[in-house]
Amino acid sequence: MAIKRFILIFLLSFSTLFSQELRIITNEEPPTNYKENTEIVGITVDVVKELIKVQNLDTKIEFMTWARAYNIGKTNKNIALFTAGKTYQRIEEGFKFLGPIITKNAVLYKRANNDIEINSLLDISKNKLKIGAMRGDWRADFFRKKGFDVQEVSNHEQNIRKLNMGRFDLWAISEIEAQFIAQKADIKMSQIKVAYAFKEISSFIMFSKGTSKQTIRAWEKAYKDLQKTDFFHKTARKWSRILNINLVYDRNKGFLIK
Repeated sequence: MAIKRFILIFLLSFSTLFSQELRIITNEEPPTNYKENTEIVGITVDVVKELIKVQNLDTKIEFMTWARAYNIGKTNKNIALFTAGKTYQRIEEGFKFLGPIITKNAVLYKRANNDIEINSLLDISKNKLKIGAMRGDWRADFFRKKGFDVQEVSNHEQNIRKLNMGRFDLWAISEIEAQFIAQKADIKMSQIKVAYAFKEISSFIMFSKGTSKQTIRAWEKAYKDLQKTDFFHKTARKWSRILNINLVYDRNKGFLIK
């Protein structure tokens, strides 16, 4: 029995050691992850911080542009990125996914005074409309691969400003993000309007290729254990108050607007 106990303790310590090597990176994409003054905050940030806490890890979240974070994830093992859409390209690149953390309606916004109507992606092509998106974001890849004119910048706030100035015709984002980004950019939501809803997408915590199986299993277990508590429902109520929306939590879809 003593030997079995020793082996069990050794394996748990070994697993924890691997977990501590994980580098956790996020970017500016409110309200799931963003900076408020110098603090990294957001819906998914709350989840990640709680998962770090329950695993007794001493890991700090890093903050940088998504393009840089994604490149680090593609070229290094033991990297966790959030909050990330699960795409075929990322699956092929060897990423593993934990979640979903949040499910969002991806939409194209236009300026409120733009009277063009979009009923399908064909209308975008027919009218030769330019789309603004964040560099490295799945939405940029989605439209570029379909042959659309996509103008990419490093963050969403630049995109809404450019849309407002008429630098391009459409902005690829989700409804839950747009409201928060507009507020940060000091742009009224009445100045922009949803032109077309093109996809429902779930976003995850994403682990890079080569990340140890022990680490991923530890995070999966911590996540499932957390789902058995009231943490996610409390977090939904907290962010409902902050964002003035009705945010709920669903085991299969994560957080979503009801």
